Amino acid sequence: MLPTEPPIILDADFVSSFAWVNRLDILEFFYSKRMVILEEVLEELKRVPHLASRVEESMRNGHIRNEVMFANSPEALELAKLLETGRYGSGEASCMAYVAHREGIMASNNLADVKAFCIKNKKQLLTTADIMCQANTAGYVSVEEADRIWIGMLAKQEETSRIVIFSVSIDYKKRGELEYLIRIIADTSTVSGVNLVKVLGTVK
Repeated sequence: MLPTEPPIILDADFVSSFAWVNRLDILEFFYSKRMVILEEVLEELKRVPHLASRVEESMRNGHIRNEVMFANSPEALELAKLLETGRYGSGEASCMAYVAHREGIMASNNLADVKAFCIKNKKQLLTTADIMCQANTAGYVSVEEADRIWIGMLAKQEETSRIVIFSVSIDYKKRGELEYLIRIIADTSTVSGVNLVKVLGTVK
C-alpha cells in the first residue's frame, strides 16, 4: 500500500454483501492490503459464521487487516459517545469513530446514518454498487457476470437491504435524481443488475 492511499474501513453490511456470494476476490483485486476491519465489525459478522469464515480467510491471506481500538484513545471515546445515543449498531459506530479521528474511506451501504456522517466530516463513502461498477469498468467482471453477482447479493438480503443496495450508488453519484427509480427497481426486482450497471455507467 502506498503511503498516500487511505485505508478502506469496512462496515459489516458492505463486506458481507461480497462474502455472501463468495466474491471477496473483487475487493481483494482492487483494495488488497488497504482494507481494515475493526474488531466490532468482525464480531457482528460472527453472528453468521460462514461470512466471518470467508472474511477471516481473506485476513489470513493478507488482504484485510484487523485493528482494535485502544481504551481511552480518541476513537474509543468517540465510539462510546456514538453508542450512548442508541442510534447506531456497534459495527457502524466503530467505523464512524475510527474514521472521525484517522484518515480513511468509509465502505458502507448505510445511507441513513453513514452518508450524513461522511458529508459532515468530509469523508469519502464507498458502496457495494460503486465497487460493482468499478469492477465492470475495469474489465474485471463482465456485465453478465455482474448481473449474476448482483442477483446473488439480492437473494441473500432482507427486503429492506435490497433497497439500500440498489439506491446507494445512484444517490452517491448523482444525488437524489434517480433514487426514486432505483427504489422502485429494488422493490419490484423487475430490473436486473445488468441494467443497473448500465444505468450507473451513465451517471457521472
